[in-house]
Amino acid sequence: MKGLRELITGKDNTTWDLGRVSWAGSYLAVVIHDICKPGTLQELAISLAAVAAAHGVALGLKSKTEPGGEA
Repeated sequence: MKGLRELITGKDNTTWDLGRVSWAGSYLAVVIHDICKPGTLQELAISLAAVAAAHGVALGLKSKTEPGGEA
């Protein structure tokens, strides 16, 4: 469970990070959708890339709010 906690918490590994929780949930939703209604591998790749890009930008923009981030 340590790895999961580090994935969805902020820099201090104790505070829940809504952006990271949203990112993990989005990936899970795409994978579950693909399991329930299989599509092509290209559709899955595009969906996962869109999630990665959108959440990557969002996490990058909010990085200044992390402890020790530039203000």
